Amino acid sequence: MSTPAADQHGHTDASTEPRWVDTGGGAGPLWSFHVGEVEVFPIREVDYFPVPTDFFPQLESEPWTEGTFYTREPFTHEGRLRLNQEAHLLRTPDRLILVDAGGGNGKPRRGGVFDQADRPFLEQFARAGVSLADIDTVVFTHLHVDHVGFATSADGAGGWVPTFPNARYLVVREEFEWWTGPEGAAALERTGDYLADSILPLRDAGVLDLVPADQVLTPEIHLVPAFGHTPGNVYLVVESAGQRALFAGDMLHHGVQLERPEWSIRYCVVPGDSADQRRRLLERAADSGDLLVPAHFPFPAAGYVHRAERGFTYTFIEV
Repeated sequence: MSTPAADQHGHTDASTEPRWVDTGGGAGPLWSFHVGEVEVFPIREVDYFPVPTDFFPQLESEPWTEGTFYTREPFTHEGRLRLNQEAHLLRTPDRLILVDAGGGNGKPRRGGVFDQADRPFLEQFARAGVSLADIDTVVFTHLHVDHVGFATSADGAGGWVPTFPNARYLVVREEFEWWTGPEGAAALERTGDYLADSILPLRDAGVLDLVPADQVLTPEIHLVPAFGHTPGNVYLVVESAGQRALFAGDMLHHGVQLERPEWSIRYCVVPGDSADQRRRLLERAADSGDLLVPAHFPFPAAGYVHRAERGFTYTFIEV
Protein backbone atom coordinates (compact mmCIF):
# COMPACT_ATOMS: atom_id res chain seq x y z
CA MET A 1 0.00 0.00 0.00
CA SER A 2 1.46 3.33 -1.05
CA THR A 3 2.02 6.14 1.39
CA PRO A 4 -0.03 9.30 0.62
CA ALA A 5 2.15 11.93 -0.99
CA ALA A 6 2.82 15.19 0.82
CA ASP A 7 1.58 18.37 -0.81
CA GLN A 8 3.85 21.35 -1.57
CA HIS A 9 3.44 22.47 2.02
CA GLY A 10 4.36 19.12 3.54
CA HIS A 11 0.82 18.05 4.54
CA THR A 12 -0.85 14.82 3.52
CA ASP A 13 -4.35 13.63 2.80
CA ALA A 14 -4.97 10.06 3.90
CA SER A 15 -7.88 9.50 1.52
CA THR A 16 -6.52 10.65 -1.82
CA GLU A 17 -3.22 11.90 -3.11
CA PRO A 18 -2.79 15.58 -3.98
CA ARG A 19 -3.96 16.48 -7.45
CA TRP A 20 -2.92 19.09 -9.92
CA VAL A 21 -3.67 20.02 -13.52
CA ASP A 22 -1.05 21.57 -15.77
CA THR A 23 -2.34 24.81 -17.28
CA GLY A 24 0.59 26.04 -19.39
CA GLY A 25 1.23 25.47 -23.08
CA GLY A 26 -1.49 25.79 -25.64
CA ALA A 27 -1.42 27.29 -29.11
CA GLY A 28 -2.06 30.70 -30.57
CA PRO A 29 -1.59 34.11 -28.98
CA LEU A 30 -1.48 34.28 -25.20
CA TRP A 31 -4.61 35.81 -23.64
CA SER A 32 -4.12 39.25 -22.14
CA PHE A 33 -5.99 42.26 -20.79
CA HIS A 34 -5.14 45.94 -20.46
CA VAL A 35 -4.76 48.43 -17.63
CA GLY A 36 -4.67 51.60 -19.67
CA GLU A 37 -1.59 51.32 -21.87
CA VAL A 38 -0.13 48.44 -19.86
CA GLU A 39 -0.83 45.00 -21.31
CA VAL A 40 -1.04 42.14 -18.80
CA PHE A 41 -0.30 38.53 -19.76
CA PRO A 42 -1.15 35.89 -17.12
CA ILE A 43 1.55 33.21 -17.32
CA ARG A 44 -0.21 30.14 -15.93
CA GLU A 45 1.61 27.19 -14.46
CA VAL A 46 -0.75 24.78 -12.70
CA ASP A 47 -4.06 24.39 -10.90
CA TYR A 48 -3.80 22.44 -7.67
CA PHE A 49 -6.35 21.20 -5.17
CA PRO A 50 -5.32 21.19 -1.50
CA VAL A 51 -7.43 19.94 1.37
CA PRO A 52 -9.14 23.02 2.88
CA THR A 53 -7.83 22.48 6.42
CA ASP A 54 -4.28 22.28 5.09
CA PHE A 55 -4.56 25.95 4.17
CA PHE A 56 -7.03 27.26 6.73
CA PRO A 57 -6.59 25.97 10.30
CA GLN A 58 -9.72 27.96 11.23
CA LEU A 59 -11.81 25.29 9.51
CA GLU A 60 -10.91 22.81 12.22
CA SER A 61 -13.14 24.71 14.67
CA GLU A 62 -15.30 26.95 12.45
CA PRO A 63 -16.63 25.17 9.36
CA TRP A 64 -17.49 27.37 6.42
CA THR A 65 -21.08 27.88 5.31
CA GLU A 66 -22.04 25.41 2.60
CA GLY A 67 -23.66 26.91 -0.49
CA THR A 68 -21.82 30.23 -0.31
CA PHE A 69 -19.96 31.50 -3.37
CA TYR A 70 -16.57 30.35 -2.09
CA THR A 71 -17.68 26.72 -1.52
CA ARG A 72 -18.73 26.31 -5.17
CA GLU A 73 -16.94 26.27 -8.52
CA PRO A 74 -14.66 27.85 -9.47
CA PHE A 75 -13.29 28.36 -5.94
CA THR A 76 -13.67 24.72 -4.92
CA HIS A 77 -13.70 21.40 -6.74
CA GLU A 78 -14.94 18.12 -5.27
CA GLY A 79 -14.53 19.36 -1.72
CA ARG A 80 -11.03 20.78 -2.19
CA LEU A 81 -9.77 24.29 -2.73
CA ARG A 82 -8.97 25.21 -6.32
CA LEU A 83 -5.81 27.31 -6.45
CA ASN A 84 -4.41 28.70 -9.69
CA GLN A 85 -0.66 29.27 -9.85
CA GLU A 86 0.22 32.16 -12.17
CA ALA A 87 2.70 34.95 -12.69
CA HIS A 88 2.04 38.17 -14.64
CA LEU A 89 3.99 39.71 -17.48
CA LEU A 90 3.48 43.47 -17.75
CA ARG A 91 4.22 45.22 -21.04
CA THR A 92 4.38 49.00 -20.64
CA PRO A 93 5.12 51.30 -23.59
CA ASP A 94 8.86 50.75 -22.99
CA ARG A 95 9.35 47.97 -20.40
CA LEU A 96 8.73 44.24 -19.93
CA ILE A 97 8.32 43.31 -16.27
CA LEU A 98 7.57 39.88 -14.82
CA VAL A 99 5.75 39.82 -11.48
CA ASP A 100 6.86 36.67 -9.62
CA ALA A 101 8.32 33.57 -11.20
CA GLY A 102 6.27 30.49 -10.34
CA GLY A 103 7.44 27.19 -8.90
CA GLY A 104 10.08 26.25 -11.46
CA ASN A 105 11.12 23.10 -13.30
CA GLY A 106 13.55 20.36 -12.36
CA LYS A 107 14.04 21.51 -8.77
CA PRO A 108 14.01 19.29 -5.69
CA ARG A 109 11.22 20.11 -3.26
CA ARG A 110 9.88 18.15 -0.31
CA GLY A 111 6.95 16.59 -2.12
CA GLY A 112 3.94 17.93 -3.96
CA VAL A 113 3.18 20.21 -6.85
CA PHE A 114 6.61 21.74 -7.44
CA ASP A 115 8.93 18.80 -6.82
CA GLN A 116 10.94 18.08 -9.99
CA ALA A 117 8.21 19.65 -12.12
CA ASP A 118 8.32 19.79 -15.91
CA ARG A 119 5.78 22.31 -17.19
CA PRO A 120 5.55 24.60 -20.26
CA PHE A 121 5.69 27.84 -18.27
CA LEU A 122 8.54 29.54 -20.17
CA GLU A 123 7.16 28.54 -23.56
CA GLN A 124 4.26 30.91 -23.01
CA PHE A 125 6.42 34.01 -23.41
CA ALA A 126 6.82 33.29 -27.12
CA ARG A 127 3.02 33.18 -27.40
CA ALA A 128 3.05 36.74 -26.03
CA GLY A 129 5.55 37.73 -28.72
CA VAL A 130 8.36 38.00 -26.16
CA SER A 131 11.70 36.23 -25.81
CA LEU A 132 13.21 35.47 -22.41
CA ALA A 133 15.99 37.93 -23.24
CA ASP A 134 13.42 40.73 -23.69
CA ILE A 135 12.42 40.76 -20.01
CA ASP A 136 14.18 43.67 -18.30
CA THR A 137 12.85 43.26 -14.74
CA VAL A 138 11.63 40.44 -12.52
CA VAL A 139 10.03 41.63 -9.27
CA PHE A 140 9.20 39.29 -6.40
CA THR A 141 6.20 40.14 -4.24
CA HIS A 142 7.77 37.82 -1.64
CA LEU A 143 10.11 34.84 -1.47
CA HIS A 144 7.90 31.79 -1.09
CA VAL A 145 8.71 28.65 -3.05
CA ASP A 146 5.92 29.11 -5.61
CA HIS A 147 6.98 32.65 -6.58
CA VAL A 148 10.68 32.25 -7.36
CA GLY A 149 11.33 28.95 -9.14
CA PHE A 150 11.56 30.01 -12.78
CA ALA A 151 13.93 32.86 -11.90
CA THR A 152 16.77 30.43 -12.56
CA SER A 153 17.33 27.50 -14.90
CA ALA A 154 19.75 24.57 -14.88
CA ASP A 155 23.11 25.37 -16.47
CA GLY A 156 23.77 21.77 -17.53
CA ALA A 157 26.64 21.40 -15.08
CA GLY A 158 24.73 21.02 -11.85
CA GLY A 159 24.28 24.73 -11.20
CA TRP A 160 21.68 27.41 -11.77
CA VAL A 161 21.78 30.59 -13.84
CA PRO A 162 19.34 33.48 -14.39
CA THR A 163 16.53 32.45 -16.74
CA PHE A 164 16.03 35.97 -18.05
CA PRO A 165 19.57 36.94 -19.05
CA ASN A 166 19.04 40.69 -19.41
CA ALA A 167 16.81 41.25 -16.38
CA ARG A 168 17.43 42.81 -13.00
CA TYR A 169 15.73 40.86 -10.24
CA LEU A 170 14.15 42.95 -7.46
CA VAL A 171 13.33 41.86 -3.92
CA VAL A 172 12.50 44.01 -0.91
CA ARG A 173 15.50 44.27 1.42
CA GLU A 174 13.58 43.23 4.55
CA GLU A 175 12.28 40.17 2.73
CA PHE A 176 15.72 39.02 1.62
CA GLU A 177 17.29 39.63 5.02
CA TRP A 178 14.59 37.64 6.84
CA TRP A 179 14.77 34.62 4.54
CA THR A 180 18.57 34.54 4.66
CA GLY A 181 18.55 34.89 8.46
CA PRO A 182 17.96 32.25 11.15
CA GLU A 183 14.14 32.49 11.15
CA GLY A 184 13.97 32.13 7.38
CA ALA A 185 16.36 29.20 7.46
CA ALA A 186 14.07 27.42 9.92
CA ALA A 187 11.04 28.13 7.68
CA LEU A 188 12.82 26.59 4.69
CA GLU A 189 12.85 23.22 6.45
CA ARG A 190 9.24 22.73 5.33
CA THR A 191 9.90 22.88 1.59
CA GLY A 192 13.64 22.50 1.15
CA ASP A 193 16.11 25.31 0.56
CA TYR A 194 14.71 26.88 -2.60
CA LEU A 195 16.76 30.03 -2.04
CA ALA A 196 19.85 27.97 -2.85
CA ASP A 197 18.68 27.20 -6.39
CA SER A 198 16.39 30.14 -7.18
CA ILE A 199 17.58 33.30 -5.36
CA LEU A 200 21.19 33.01 -4.26
CA PRO A 201 22.39 32.25 -7.82
CA LEU A 202 20.93 35.62 -8.82
CA ARG A 203 22.97 37.33 -6.13
CA ASP A 204 26.08 35.44 -7.20
CA ALA A 205 25.49 36.51 -10.81
CA GLY A 206 25.26 40.16 -9.73
CA VAL A 207 21.68 40.65 -10.98
CA LEU A 208 19.76 40.74 -7.66
CA ASP A 209 18.79 44.19 -6.39
CA LEU A 210 17.55 44.81 -2.83
CA VAL A 211 14.99 47.61 -3.01
CA PRO A 212 12.75 49.59 -0.64
CA ALA A 213 9.20 48.37 -0.18
CA ASP A 214 7.79 51.48 -1.87
CA GLN A 215 10.05 51.24 -4.92
CA VAL A 216 8.87 52.98 -8.10
CA LEU A 217 9.58 50.72 -11.07
CA THR A 218 8.21 52.86 -13.90
CA PRO A 219 5.92 55.88 -14.19
CA GLU A 220 3.03 53.37 -14.26
CA ILE A 221 4.14 50.83 -11.63
CA HIS A 222 5.14 51.01 -7.97
CA LEU A 223 5.35 48.74 -4.93
CA VAL A 224 3.25 49.07 -1.78
CA PRO A 225 4.50 47.66 1.55
CA ALA A 226 2.15 45.02 3.00
CA PHE A 227 4.25 43.08 5.50
CA GLY A 228 2.57 40.13 7.18
CA HIS A 229 2.25 37.16 4.86
CA THR A 230 6.02 37.43 4.90
CA PRO A 231 8.20 40.07 6.60
CA GLY A 232 8.83 41.99 3.36
CA ASN A 233 5.68 41.23 1.39
CA VAL A 234 4.49 43.84 -1.12
CA TYR A 235 1.83 44.27 -3.77
CA LEU A 236 2.07 46.22 -7.03
CA VAL A 237 -0.03 49.11 -8.27
CA VAL A 238 -0.30 49.57 -12.02
CA GLU A 239 -1.87 52.86 -13.09
CA SER A 240 -2.22 54.03 -16.68
CA ALA A 241 -4.62 56.19 -18.71
CA GLY A 242 -7.06 56.57 -15.84
CA GLN A 243 -7.19 52.84 -15.00
CA ARG A 244 -5.64 51.11 -12.00
CA ALA A 245 -4.98 47.51 -10.95
CA LEU A 246 -3.66 46.02 -7.72
CA PHE A 247 -1.46 42.95 -8.18
CA ALA A 248 -2.02 41.26 -4.86
CA GLY A 249 0.41 38.35 -4.92
CA ASP A 250 -0.36 36.20 -1.88
CA MET A 251 -2.33 38.74 0.11
CA LEU A 252 -5.27 36.43 -0.43
CA HIS A 253 -5.41 32.90 -1.77
CA HIS A 254 -9.04 31.85 -1.85
CA GLY A 255 -12.57 33.21 -1.98
CA VAL A 256 -13.28 32.39 1.66
CA GLN A 257 -10.93 35.25 2.58
CA LEU A 258 -13.28 37.70 0.87
CA GLU A 259 -15.99 36.89 3.37
CA ARG A 260 -13.53 36.32 6.20
CA PRO A 261 -10.50 38.59 5.69
CA GLU A 262 -9.36 37.71 9.21
CA TRP A 263 -8.53 34.18 8.04
CA SER A 264 -4.82 34.01 7.26
CA ILE A 265 -3.48 30.81 5.77
CA ARG A 266 -1.32 28.40 7.74
CA TYR A 267 1.82 29.67 5.98
CA CYS A 268 1.59 33.37 6.83
CA VAL A 269 4.61 34.38 8.90
CA VAL A 270 2.69 36.98 10.94
CA PRO A 271 -0.99 35.98 10.59
CA GLY A 272 -2.45 39.01 12.39
CA ASP A 273 -0.55 41.49 10.24
CA SER A 274 -1.42 39.50 7.14
CA ALA A 275 -5.13 39.74 8.02
CA ASP A 276 -4.89 43.50 8.66
CA GLN A 277 -3.16 44.08 5.32
CA ARG A 278 -5.67 41.90 3.48
CA ARG A 279 -8.63 43.85 4.84
CA ARG A 280 -6.97 47.15 3.89
CA LEU A 281 -6.37 45.89 0.36
CA LEU A 282 -9.94 44.64 -0.04
CA GLU A 283 -11.35 47.91 1.31
CA ARG A 284 -9.17 49.85 -1.11
CA ALA A 285 -10.28 47.73 -4.07
CA ALA A 286 -13.97 47.88 -3.11
CA ASP A 287 -14.04 51.63 -2.46
CA SER A 288 -11.97 52.63 -5.49
CA GLY A 289 -13.28 50.18 -8.09
CA ASP A 290 -9.68 49.21 -8.87
CA LEU A 291 -9.11 45.88 -10.56
CA LEU A 292 -7.71 43.24 -8.17
CA VAL A 293 -5.29 40.65 -9.58
CA PRO A 294 -4.51 37.85 -7.09
CA ALA A 295 -1.89 35.22 -7.89
CA HIS A 296 -3.96 32.19 -6.85
CA PHE A 297 -7.62 32.85 -7.64
CA PRO A 298 -9.06 30.58 -10.35
CA PHE A 299 -8.45 31.76 -13.90
CA PRO A 300 -8.94 34.52 -15.02
CA ALA A 301 -8.08 35.54 -11.41
CA ALA A 302 -8.54 39.28 -11.97
CA GLY A 303 -11.80 40.86 -10.87
CA TYR A 304 -13.64 43.49 -8.88
CA VAL A 305 -14.31 43.54 -5.15
CA HIS A 306 -17.67 44.59 -3.71
CA ARG A 307 -18.67 45.18 -0.09
CA ALA A 308 -21.18 42.69 1.30
CA GLU A 309 -23.17 42.20 4.48
CA ARG A 310 -20.27 40.11 5.70
CA GLY A 311 -16.93 40.97 4.19
CA PHE A 312 -16.77 41.19 0.41
CA THR A 313 -17.80 39.44 -2.80
CA TYR A 314 -16.08 39.22 -6.17
CA THR A 315 -16.83 39.50 -9.89
CA PHE A 316 -14.29 37.99 -12.28
CA ILE A 317 -13.44 39.86 -15.46
CA GLU A 318 -14.59 38.30 -18.70
CA VAL A 319 -12.20 36.28 -20.83
